Amino acid sequence: MRRRLALAVLLVVAVIAVYQLYISTIGRRGEEALVIYTYESLLRWGKDPDAVWDKVFYEFGRRHGCNVTVIVFSDAGTMLKALIEEREDPRADVVIGLDNVLIFQAKKWGVLEPYTPPNIGDIRPELVESLDPEHYVVPYDYGLIAFVYDSERVDPEVMESLTFEDFYSPEMASLLVIEDPTTSSTGTAFLLWQIAYYEKVLRRDWREWWREVAGHAKVVPSWGEAYDIFLKEEAGRPIVVSYGTDPAYSLYFYESTRYRAALVYRSGKAYAWLQIEGIGLVKGAKHPELAKKFIEWFLSPEVQELIPLNQWMYPASTKVKLPEVYKAAIDPYSVELLNTYLTPEEVSQNLERWLEEWREAVSG
Repeated sequence: MRRRLALAVLLVVAVIAVYQLYISTIGRRGEEALVIYTYESLLRWGKDPDAVWDKVFYEFGRRHGCNVTVIVFSDAGTMLKALIEEREDPRADVVIGLDNVLIFQAKKWGVLEPYTPPNIGDIRPELVESLDPEHYVVPYDYGLIAFVYDSERVDPEVMESLTFEDFYSPEMASLLVIEDPTTSSTGTAFLLWQIAYYEKVLRRDWREWWREVAGHAKVVPSWGEAYDIFLKEEAGRPIVVSYGTDPAYSLYFYESTRYRAALVYRSGKAYAWLQIEGIGLVKGAKHPELAKKFIEWFLSPEVQELIPLNQWMYPASTKVKLPEVYKAAIDPYSVELLNTYLTPEEVSQNLERWLEEWREAVSG
C-alpha cells in the first residue's frame, strides 16, 4: 500500500514538473523573455482556449520578437503570495488577476509599480477609480458576485426575492456551497458583499449570518471546487457563490436557462458586490518596457473582445460590444453596488481583522 502511495506521489510530482516546464518554455524564442504571472483559469472558458491563449500571449511575442513565458497559479491569492516572496528578486514582469481586494495587500508589500497605459482612456473610468486610481493595476474585466442556482432543484420564486436571512433556515443553508474567503478571491468578494450589506444596509453585526449558517452551508477552499460540488446532483448543493454572468455561459454552451443567478433583495432593490480584476507592472521587472507594451496590448479592443466569451466577465474596455447571450447575465449597472458602501481605506484597514473574525464565527 505504501509503495503504491509513494509511486502515486512520484507520478504526481513528475506530471507537475512537466506541466511547469511546459508553461515556462512555450512561446517564441528571442533575446528577451517577458514573464507573466496569472491564474490558471484566465481566458480558459471558451470553445478553443489554446487558440485564445495563442492570440493573447504568443501573438504579442511574435509581434515584438520576444519569448513570452506564462506562469499560472491555482488562484490569484497564491499568485500574490509568490510575488511577495520574490519581491527582492522578482521573476515576473506582468501580473494579471489582482482584484479590488488583493490590490490592498499587493500595495502594502510594494510588489507593483504604478503605470498609466496610453489607452487607459478606453477603460471605464469608474472601474479605474474603484480598483486603483493610482494605476498600480488597471481594470481588464468586472462582474457581480452572485448566488448561482439550479432552477430544476431550487424554486426560482424563492431565489427571485432572496435575502441573506433566508439562509438562516437549516434546510436552505444546506443547499449552499461557499468559497473560503481566506483562500479564494471569490470567497473574499462574497464576504465583503455580506459585510457591506449587514453593516451598512441592515445596521447589524455581519457575523450573525455566518453563525447561523455554520454547520449547514459548506465552505471549500476554491471556486473550482465549489462549482464542481454544485454541478454534482448527488452532492445536494444546488446553490453556489459564483458570478452574475454564469447564466450567459449556460445559454451560450448549452442553450439552457437551467442555471440562473440571484442577488439579495430588500424593498424591491437588488444589492450586490462588484469584483474588478486588473493587470499590473511588477516592481523591479527585468523587462519593464516590454511589460508596459503588453499591458497596453491586453487592454486593447483586440484582446478585450475575447473577454466575454472566454473569461465570462464584462470587458473593462468601452470599445467592445457585448454578445447577445449577455442578456441572460445580471448587468452590474442595474443594481445597487455595495462597493461604494465600503471605502477602499475601510477595506484596507479592516480586511485582516474581518478574516480573523470570520474564522472565529465559523468555528463557533
